[in-house]
Amino acid sequence: MHNEKTTITASIASLYKRLFTHYTVMASDLFDKFRFGQGAGNTNNRPTNTPQPDSSPESSGSAVPNTPSDGNVGNTPPPASGNTFDRSQLGQVFIPPSLLSLDSGNAPKMDDATFKKFRDFVYEQCGISFTENKKYLLEGRIAKRLEAHNLTTFDEYYRLISSSAAAREELPSLFEVVTINETYFFRNPPQFEALEQVILPEILKAKQAQGNKKLRIWSAASSSGEEAYTMSMMILERIKPQFPGFTFEIVGSDINTAVLEKARSGVFKEYSVRNMPAHYLNKYFTRDGDKYVLTPEVRNQVKFICVNLYDTPTMRTMTGFDVVFCCNVLIYFDTIAKQQVVADLYDALNKSGYLFIGYSESLHGVSKAFKLVHFPKTIAYKKE
Repeated sequence: MHNEKTTITASIASLYKRLFTHYTVMASDLFDKFRFGQGAGNTNNRPTNTPQPDSSPESSGSAVPNTPSDGNVGNTPPPASGNTFDRSQLGQVFIPPSLLSLDSGNAPKMDDATFKKFRDFVYEQCGISFTENKKYLLEGRIAKRLEAHNLTTFDEYYRLISSSAAAREELPSLFEVVTINETYFFRNPPQFEALEQVILPEILKAKQAQGNKKLRIWSAASSSGEEAYTMSMMILERIKPQFPGFTFEIVGSDINTAVLEKARSGVFKEYSVRNMPAHYLNKYFTRDGDKYVLTPEVRNQVKFICVNLYDTPTMRTMTGFDVVFCCNVLIYFDTIAKQQVVADLYDALNKSGYLFIGYSESLHGVSKAFKLVHFPKTIAYKKE
């Protein structure tokens, strides 16, 4: 009886630890929204130049982002949109059924040597860097793939992904669990305002003078497509009437094939459209129960492809873009990987093209190839 009670107690303790980790991540997301003005009236607590060396995936859009290492280079967070914190967002915190179904006492554990093998493998494949203090994060995510394959140890799974034949089929699923996909429509309004009001008119006028009537935009790491579709709606609404006769092509890419399928469907839940201006929501979506379906004219301007930003041979095929959005991606990488990815993004741009990165990201110490251009409440990097 004593042993049984001890086992039950250990299982409960382990489950509470997992629940605490999950709630911490979700609370960080809410704090991020509060701190960056999506429900906070006080703008005096914005981050300035405190460096955050940790570059794990946990630091991406669904958690508190890293701040730039150079306060003069990093983007300025957007202004507050209200005077009170929207406590209704707390309803979005939930316990996934998959978490509740875990037998915590029997969950596989990853020793230090195994962690290093997986950490190195993930880094070599896609450049994502897991520091040692994020061992629990990598362990929890890869454990999902053990369950999917009915495996009992991490070594079994490592042998699976190390097999060239099996790896080709399994790698997309591995990438799916080690990346974070937090996005929604009109996520960074100052960037879209700079794009609409300054950058696109500047580029289109130059193209018009050259007799070039095609503009291309790349939404790198586009996740489920909200960023790419935001630009498509903005072009239909604001840009095409000013520049008739132009062809607009938007390419959305991601390493995660599952989110790309969702993006291609053009179907979204309320969470994705929560910041959508009412005019856009009414004009470019149809309602189907609790789903919001994009109109064909928005979808037809966008195509989605699978691209690993850390794969230079593939990146060399991505050329001829006038604008690239690569937001909340660089924080996944260490400095060496950042330098490689940014160099490839530079090559992907046409001359006088622009690169946007996330508010918490900076090219300081990464690249000197771009010219820093300031806009109201945001910045961009121009290829000259």
